[in-house]
Amino acid sequence: MTKKLFTILSILVVAAMFLTACGADEPAATDVPPPPPADTDVPVVEDTAVPEEETEEEPVAELPIACFITDLAGVDDMSFNALGWKGVTDAVAAGYAQADPILLESQAMEDYQPNIEACLNEGATHIVTSGWAIEEAVKINAAANPDVKWTFIDAGGFELDNVRELVYQTDEASFAAGYLAAGVTKTGVIGTYGGAPYPTVSIFMDGMARGVAYYNEMKGTDVQVIGWSVETADGQFTGSFTDMALARTTCEGILDEAADVMLPVGGAINLPCGDAIIARGIDAALIGVDADAYFAMPEQYQDLWLITIEKGIDIQVTRSLQADAEGNWLGGGTVGNAANGAVGLSPLNSWEDKVDAELWAETQAVFQAIVDGEIDAAVYAVGPE
Repeated sequence: MTKKLFTILSILVVAAMFLTACGADEPAATDVPPPPPADTDVPVVEDTAVPEEETEEEPVAELPIACFITDLAGVDDMSFNALGWKGVTDAVAAGYAQADPILLESQAMEDYQPNIEACLNEGATHIVTSGWAIEEAVKINAAANPDVKWTFIDAGGFELDNVRELVYQTDEASFAAGYLAAGVTKTGVIGTYGGAPYPTVSIFMDGMARGVAYYNEMKGTDVQVIGWSVETADGQFTGSFTDMALARTTCEGILDEAADVMLPVGGAINLPCGDAIIARGIDAALIGVDADAYFAMPEQYQDLWLITIEKGIDIQVTRSLQADAEGNWLGGGTVGNAANGAVGLSPLNSWEDKVDAELWAETQAVFQAIVDGEIDAAVYAVGPE
């Protein structure tokens, strides 16, 4: 190779290397364009989302498991046991207690303790008991089981934080019913008898007798009451809530003394008296207790019910379970009376056309005076002192 040719080739190689180095500084067609200058207006989207706070959910309290224990009259007494059980089932239907509440019926007083133990063994957290006679068993077991709530129908004075006592000033409504009965009777004789000398039974009898005495005072009459003495605070009792033959014999004896309005107190022991009235074919009437007897009792007795002295047992039981479910349950005495609507009088039902309108207006006025405190008909002490 000549010197001249070598020189030319060297120049060409150097030139090619220079061009290649310069070409590397220029962007390729697929490169991302450079960012705009700092003074160019570019919209900025701010992140306005608020970060979620982590919150702990409060645990949902379990609904109470309810257990209901009847007294000796049984759940089909169409009276206070039936109303107590209705209060429990109403609470379940309203979502205040768990489904399938426990029902235990007492056939004898010896059943009370085993029935309470059965409630506890089946996991009951709220036990509802009915009737004065089970009081001692409840006191012992409630004290031994402070985590279980107890609602006691018809007794008080427990002084335990886990027992709510439902008591009723039924002598107030009984007073007005007695006034009515004194105005209705044609023979001038009112009769009464009870299943046992419990305060929750005799309170009806005493209130009714005092209402009759008030009618006599207002009207100058001399209507008599057989089966209860206000002066001695004693009366006539069958000694049983289930012996229907004895109830009929007791009623028959009072009817023999010319009574034509009868107040039997103690569940279904009023029905044998109705049978006696029907069998005799006499113009007589019955006064019901607790639940409106016109609807609660069998249809064949409907025309006999002059009126019913009502107790709102079912309402108060449901309210107790509701308070438990909602976490604001308190123990202690709860008195149902005329003023708070927990005791009252039923409608006249089939006797509406038989009772003189003026007498019925007077009866309602007497009851309203009791509600307003103008007549003091609350003689029995039923609640906390």
